[in-house]
Amino acid sequence: MDDSAGMQNLTIEVVYEDDELLELAATVNTRLWRGGCTAYIDSTSLLSFARELLQFTNGGPSAMLDAGTSGMGQIGLRFYLIDRSGHIAGHIQLASRPIHDRPEQVSSLAVEFSAENWALSVFAKQLEELAKKRNGRASMEINEGT
Repeated sequence: MDDSAGMQNLTIEVVYEDDELLELAATVNTRLWRGGCTAYIDSTSLLSFARELLQFTNGGPSAMLDAGTSGMGQIGLRFYLIDRSGHIAGHIQLASRPIHDRPEQVSSLAVEFSAENWALSVFAKQLEELAKKRNGRASMEINEGT
């Protein structure tokens, strides 16, 4: 295990766009776990998630992103409260796409992490800009476990 891996963070960026879809690359880096994958989503769905996330930081319900399909790469991201004190957790599920139609070669990772409300608010605004401009990167610091 490499303790010098650097900052623990979550990053989502647009790596490709066409008229209808964005290809997102998601990377999560915690002290113990690191992973990444790409998945497709339309910009309207990404914008809706960004706005739901911003509402969540202001006391709204949980926010969830589901990008991609099981056969083409998948990003699942959810933020929720874990106690009455308002502590926030995030849960990310990443799955790679199969190589040469061999489902055994799919890799997946699921990690829960804690997040600060202010950092999540900034992340939501970055995602909103990313969805509107159809390019860019959104990133936030996270803490492993809750």
